Amino acid sequence: MRIVFLASFPAGPWQANCYLAATKRGPVDGLPADCVVVDPGMAALDDLSAAVADYALRPVAVVASHGHLDHVASAKEVCDTYGVPLYVHPDDRVLLSDPAAGLGPMGRSVLEAYYPGRVWEEPAVVLDLVDGQVIPLAGLELRVVHAPGHRPGCVLLTCEDESGPVAFTGDVVFAGSIGRTDLPGGHMPTMARTLRDVVSSLPDSTTLLPGHGPATTMAQERVSNPYLRPDFWEQYL
Repeated sequence: MRIVFLASFPAGPWQANCYLAATKRGPVDGLPADCVVVDPGMAALDDLSAAVADYALRPVAVVASHGHLDHVASAKEVCDTYGVPLYVHPDDRVLLSDPAAGLGPMGRSVLEAYYPGRVWEEPAVVLDLVDGQVIPLAGLELRVVHAPGHRPGCVLLTCEDESGPVAFTGDVVFAGSIGRTDLPGGHMPTMARTLRDVVSSLPDSTTLLPGHGPATTMAQERVSNPYLRPDFWEQYL
């Protein structure tokens, strides 16, 4: 089925987009409608809980585009609150219990500044995202597309809405830009290959829902994003 209801909000100091996607807007027969939560980042639980209540939704799973702190910091809280699993690519699972490992030399001091004394643990149930896998969740069929470069565990999550294809892109591609590759696990040649072989293969009609900033379309990015041009890829490939 297709996304019929989509809500989003930017969470935390780095304003990472958290999304709630559903095939129905609740209530349905007096009950909340199932939804999928994508990327509950820093300090996301309160806003997410408010959206769930306002729109009569019931989370059935959390899905991570990758393991960086600003995208999964609230994953355990959300999973524990609603009793749902977290899906993440195995290459980024380590960041659930050691988020500083993804933040570079200043990672531990950054972590301590925002979360002093916190002991980081995985949610009770963590499931792997596998390239090419189609995951049925809340009536949606989310297709997993491995898209490394920003992090080894980056994925695109593609599905359909009422107007056509949709891709949750995390920090792979934004409106007019791409995710940085200078943090641990980042690698520009790998990113260039992902942009050439994965992102550029998306249909022009695809709506891109990035991890930061506004939504865009593949058609718009193909003509305006300098990182989606062959002369950029050829520097690294």
